[in-house]
Amino acid sequence: MKILSIRPAPPGSATLARFDLQLNEHLKLYNLALRQRDDEPAHVCAPNAFQERTAGFSATFNKALAELALKSLLELQTEHDQAR
Repeated sequence: MKILSIRPAPPGSATLARFDLQLNEHLKLYNLALRQRDDEPAHVCAPNAFQERTAGFSATFNKALAELALKSLLELQTEHDQAR
């Protein structure tokens, strides 16, 4: 499982970033949202199609996805800060 691309969201919303995930050699998920909630550091939401979520994740898997995405986002921000 790896993050293919992560894009920070504009400031001021609950969405921290959008990202693309390669789950394995057979499955890629695009445009997942890394969001912040009051009771947890972050969680992942699948995009919508026809006003419905396109995927759902168990709590354990969602936590693993959120941790991976947060790590990737922090690495991106560190790279950006070092480039200045």
